Amino acid sequence: MGSESAETLTYLEKLDLALAGRIVPRAEQLDASSPLEDWANLMVDPTPRLRPHAGLVSGHLELRGLDLRIADVYAVLHGRSESIRKDQQEYTFIHGMARCLALVQERGRTGNPPDGEFAVTLFRTFAGDLARFRNNWLRRDMPWDGLIYVPYPDAAEVPGLLGDFNAPQVYRDQPLRFASLHPVRQAFRVLWRLARIAPFPDFNVLMAFLAMNTFLVAKGYPALTPMPGDREVLNKLLSGPPPTRMPMFEARLAELV
Repeated sequence: MGSESAETLTYLEKLDLALAGRIVPRAEQLDASSPLEDWANLMVDPTPRLRPHAGLVSGHLELRGLDLRIADVYAVLHGRSESIRKDQQEYTFIHGMARCLALVQERGRTGNPPDGEFAVTLFRTFAGDLARFRNNWLRRDMPWDGLIYVPYPDAAEVPGLLGDFNAPQVYRDQPLRFASLHPVRQAFRVLWRLARIAPFPDFNVLMAFLAMNTFLVAKGYPALTPMPGDREVLNKLLSGPPPTRMPMFEARLAELV
C-alpha cells in the first residue's frame, strides 16, 4: 500500500490493519485440528499481564479530579509510602484502582464484555473499603459527581437500568444503531450509557471509563489510557447525545498499536 493510500485511511482502519498484522501470523500456525480455544484466543494479547503501573493508576484517578503524584502512587503500590498513610482515602483509591484495572484485563481477555453486575463489582472493588460506601453501592439520591443540566434517572430506577445494561440488550442503546457502529465506537456508547445512568453515589464517569475499556479488551482492542484533559472532554461528551465517534480517542487507540 502506497503512502498516499495510507494517508486516506481512517484511524479505525489503521487500527484494524495493525491488529490484523498481529493476528494473521498467529492464525497461520493453526489448522483444523487446533483446539477451539486456540482460535478463540487469536484476538487476545499474547503478552503477559503486568501489574498496573503507577502512571496508569494515577491517570484513571485524575478522571475524578484526584491529582496524585505518580511517585506517591508508586510508593503506595509498593508499600513504601511515607506521605500517604493506610488510613487515608487516597491509599484506598490507589489500591482499589489497581485491583479494578486487573479485573478489567482479566474479564476482557476472556472475551466477556461488561454488564451491570460487573460495574457494581468495579465500584465495590474501588471504594468498598471506605465507610461511607459500605452497603451503599447504588445511589439513593442524585449522584454526587453529577453534571449540571444533565437529566439523571431517579435512584429507584437504577437497579432495573443496571439489569438491562448488558451486551444482549445492547446496553439500553438502539439495537440497529449500535449494531451499525464499529466496536470501538460501540465502546464509547457503553461509556456514555453507564455514565448517564450514574448508578453509584460517586465516581460514575470513572466506572464508565473502566466499563468502556472492558468492552474494548473483550473485542480484541487495546484499552484506552487516560490523558490530561480527558476529564473535560468526557464531561462535555456526557452533556450531549450518545456519541457516534470520538476522533481524539480513536487516534489514540491507533497510536497504541
